[in-house]
Amino acid sequence: MTKLHFNYKDIFSALRLGFSAKKVWIAWVGLVIGLAGYSGLGYLAHLIAGSDLLAIWGEYRLLPFPDPLLYPFPWYAWLVYAVGVLFFISSVLIAGTAVSKVAYEQLRGDEFYESREAFRFALRHWCSVLASPLLLIGFAAVVGLLGLATSAIGGLPFFGDLWLGLFALPAFFASLFLVYLFIVLLVSLLIGPSVVGATKNDTFDTVFEAFSCVNEQPARLALYVGTVAVLSRLGCGLLAIASTLAAKVGYAILRIVPGAKLDDITANAGYYFNVTLPDWWPEPLQALHYWFLDLLDLPWLYELGDYVSINWASDISSVLIGAVLYIVVLIVIAFGCSVWFSGNTLAVAVLIQKKDDKNLLEVPEDEDLFEPVVDVPGKPEPADTGEKQPEA
Repeated sequence: MTKLHFNYKDIFSALRLGFSAKKVWIAWVGLVIGLAGYSGLGYLAHLIAGSDLLAIWGEYRLLPFPDPLLYPFPWYAWLVYAVGVLFFISSVLIAGTAVSKVAYEQLRGDEFYESREAFRFALRHWCSVLASPLLLIGFAAVVGLLGLATSAIGGLPFFGDLWLGLFALPAFFASLFLVYLFIVLLVSLLIGPSVVGATKNDTFDTVFEAFSCVNEQPARLALYVGTVAVLSRLGCGLLAIASTLAAKVGYAILRIVPGAKLDDITANAGYYFNVTLPDWWPEPLQALHYWFLDLLDLPWLYELGDYVSINWASDISSVLIGAVLYIVVLIVIAFGCSVWFSGNTLAVAVLIQKKDDKNLLEVPEDEDLFEPVVDVPGKPEPADTGEKQPEA
């Protein structure tokens, strides 16, 4: 069993804990399934909206984004696209639960906990992970509906004016509560998978943990989650740089004999891989995206040339190398996800110890973490066997 300090020092173990082929594999599978669902539903939304699918493919490849300026989206197309986004988020959260479960068992001393068992655990507890934010959204929706009802009454002549004056202060506190619910919702999305992976909580217990962390340990929660986010980005960036250097070394070696033919094949492979962001995304986000690609010396990922067909074998090779690009990039992102969910598992363990005085790693596997211990009156004491204890 790992000995934790139960303070900020434990959080810096996130990189080490996340550097695991098993956890990266689990996160990679979640990303692949999520992106497959997103891509399929994204293109279905464009098809429903009557968009030019070839133009969408030429712009975004396997990551289609809606472009309402060029291709107006009716509401039902937006609904299909939203389902695709939710499918991707759900896939990542469920995979994150599996990663957190593996990290938790590793902290308890089980280095051989199987990824298959982690997936089974995550699928058994998918409701706890996904329903927790939905429950908070439901709370917010109820408050919002009450606000709409107040607004409707306020539209009445004379009585509505008085109504708005009387309920101005309650409306302010209701709005403040909505802001609070939004913060708790964000926390449940960020650490919910790690809470479920470490505690096996149901939906209500997971929501309770989110409220409890926000209320009782807000400073530590912000510090720990922020630190894990920095470490996750750092790990992702370091692996991206290492992968880029590895690709350059491999390319230099493989190019010795084929020469310019390999240049043409890889250029065509880049045609299949594109990570261009839509124009309506915030400019700072786009600038950061392109800056990072320039840092890795990969501007060709967004400065695409024309596809030049050589022969059928080269065309197939270009498709295969393009697929390899997707695999490598998803591995880099999966490592960042592994660090993120592993680090949040550490954060959850520390936060629960601070606020509940419970060592999460010492809870027996078949015991509920929050089950109260009750002394039963008249409970018989263990029988005396009459054996003498050895003297010291």
